[in-house]
Amino acid sequence: MMHRKKTAIPVKRKWSWLVYGLFAAALIVGVMYGPNLYALLRISNEIDTISREATQAAGPWPRASDACIYCHDGMQGNARTQLYPRLAGQPAAYLKKQLTGFANGERHDPTMTPFALGLSEQDMDTMVSRFAKMTPRPNMTFHADAVKVARGEALVKSGNCVACHGQKLEGRDTYPRLAGQSYDYLVDQLTNFKSGVRHDASGAMPAIAANLSSGDIEDLGHFLASR
Repeated sequence: MMHRKKTAIPVKRKWSWLVYGLFAAALIVGVMYGPNLYALLRISNEIDTISREATQAAGPWPRASDACIYCHDGMQGNARTQLYPRLAGQPAAYLKKQLTGFANGERHDPTMTPFALGLSEQDMDTMVSRFAKMTPRPNMTFHADAVKVARGEALVKSGNCVACHGQKLEGRDTYPRLAGQSYDYLVDQLTNFKSGVRHDASGAMPAIAANLSSGDIEDLGHFLASR
């Protein structure tokens, strides 16, 4: 009985089928998951862009200013809570003066003092420049009392606060921006000037605060925070 010989499939044809199979599988995977993969690629590119822009604006990681995120609202400098100062748009000279004050003992704070002591001169300059360039936004999380706002405005006018802090209380040179500042922070600092806890080399703020009642301080806080 004769046996028919099995015809061997050429090796070249086997490889062709394998290539076609892989191509078909890749095509199916592409159809099924392509949109998701493309979306992930876009997100990755956006993250790279954000990282690159942040590095150009504030220097390479790790950055000392990243420690400011929790209290001062991330990279925008407009704190939502009324407890912490809003740093966006503050004059660079003022910010530098305050950081230096925390470092040399002129100002005291359990958080800011050790933080400032750990900064190099370059860290300070980079941080100051960064916050000074940020756009200050209205203090939307504070709801002012209209009566107190009116009394506070009268106090600002009678005290001629614009002479140091600018016509719109926007701050200049070593004088801080008061417009839109956090209410609780304003009240605390004015109270500290009045009690002597916070000092001022010029003596101007302690002298002004000395004549303010607690009600006056609250009125000023309502007016300034609402600007």
